[in-house]
Amino acid sequence: MNKNSPLYDDEIDLIALFKIIWDGKIKILLITLISFFVGFGYNSQIPINYLNSLTINPSNDIELIKLANIQKLIKSNQSNQSNQSNQSNQSNQSNQSNQSNLVRFINELEDYEEFLLTIKNTKKFQEDILKLNIEDQEIELFKYAKLLEIVKPKKNEESFTIDYKWHDPDEAKKIFQETLNLTSKNLKRLIVLELSQILEFEKKLLINKDLERLDYLKEQSAIAKELNIIDNQIDNVNLFFSSVSLNISTADIAYYLRGYKAIDKEIELIENRDYQNLKFIEQEINDLKNTEIEFVKYNVYLMNIKSLKNTKLILVISILLGLIVGIFYVLISNAFKLKKVSKRN
Repeated sequence: MNKNSPLYDDEIDLIALFKIIWDGKIKILLITLISFFVGFGYNSQIPINYLNSLTINPSNDIELIKLANIQKLIKSNQSNQSNQSNQSNQSNQSNQSNQSNLVRFINELEDYEEFLLTIKNTKKFQEDILKLNIEDQEIELFKYAKLLEIVKPKKNEESFTIDYKWHDPDEAKKIFQETLNLTSKNLKRLIVLELSQILEFEKKLLINKDLERLDYLKEQSAIAKELNIIDNQIDNVNLFFSSVSLNISTADIAYYLRGYKAIDKEIELIENRDYQNLKFIEQEINDLKNTEIEFVKYNVYLMNIKSLKNTKLILVISILLGLIVGIFYVLISNAFKLKKVSKRN
């Protein structure tokens, strides 16, 4: 009988435990309700915040074809200089031109310059910095930069996703639109500047090449005049070498043998050269400057909006905490009562 008594006592204790909880159900319910209302109040104090997500896709804007054609025109007119520094420069230009417009757009966006410029004009930011000094304003401004995150595309995908935390989805759309518009303008300005600089550098290379050519031609003209060689004598020279069975190419024959009349004409043409091909490319760049370009494709009205405040989870946790606290309160208070009764006895 003694061996079975502990099992019997455990069963009685378990039943007694449930009885204590059942008898204190009103207290448990009241504590749970208090916990629920505390959770509800806490939830109402949490500022509403949303995760606003926008998908950025590659653009097929017709103006991008014009941009690509200008880049091809510049490449086709690039001088074939043999020095190493110029080859390195051409390589860098080639790498830039091969970079996709979407990636360049994202790179421009990642400096946060356009985003922070837009944020400065929002009512929320103006209220936050109202009582701050200039240094603290800058610190507060860069805190806003953390609200924007650019999600890179997965493997075999091209689209980027921009995630932005903001309390007002409608205002978030405006911020997105203004930021992306500014990014497009700045990217276009940067590309036009790059093209203009490349073209200017190419023009300098051509002018330098022509100046070197002029120096050489003037020397050859002076020699021809000194020897009184007026007209082309190359045919006579070739005939002479043929008679003595020597095979000499025209390039190996002294240039002054062409005669100073032809050489002076070549000098005149080079000095009057107006580089029409470069002027044409320059005009194309100026036209591009005045053209709206859609570097990427997006629609702010298709923005995905998700609330970051989980009201349901907060209320469920509040109820569970209320139940646990209520049960412990009933059990502890009952234990104190039993202790008091035992002391009296």
